[in-house]
Amino acid sequence: RWGRASFDRPHRFVFSTTWALPSPPSGVARVVLGDWSLAAIATIQSGSALTIAATNSTNIFGISEDRAQLSGTCSKNQLVKSGAVESKLSGYFNTNCFTGAPVIGVDGIGTAFGNSATGIVNGPSEANLDLSFLKTVALHWPIEKSTLQFRAEFYNALNHPQFADPDTNFTSPTFGVIRSTAVNSRVGQLAVKFAF
Repeated sequence: RWGRASFDRPHRFVFSTTWALPSPPSGVARVVLGDWSLAAIATIQSGSALTIAATNSTNIFGISEDRAQLSGTCSKNQLVKSGAVESKLSGYFNTNCFTGAPVIGVDGIGTAFGNSATGIVNGPSEANLDLSFLKTVALHWPIEKSTLQFRAEFYNALNHPQFADPDTNFTSPTFGVIRSTAVNSRVGQLAVKFAF
């Protein structure tokens, strides 16, 4: 059962920044356009490691869920269908690459553990951008350093759909089906912060 952990992601890139936007030197332009800043967090990562299971209630080892057996007709990069995730929501895996667990013994019901490794394929990848716009206004009350900050925050700012992992049980009627998203659609919120 040696293999990748379920939380393993081969690639993960996170970039965060805060940028104080240039302010006009004085006048009304500074009041309106001054003291703005932008904060952003971008996360791009490959999918988590998935293990293909096969349920067998008659397993002679007393384990009801084994790993699926590879058919031997596919290379590792053929286990997941090619193309964008949106094109394989109803069938993420190439089902021709898997069989049930191999039958052993003359009784026809005993099966081996299955030869597919743990974490054999990756789930859907993710790319997310969170943005925050901030304007800080100096109040000088009740103390000299008092400020009022207006914030507009957007999570999944590009409203990019990011899908959850598919059903990984080969014996399930929904094998390979992706039923949900991993990240909410765009969420925006406004806030006011008083610091003194």
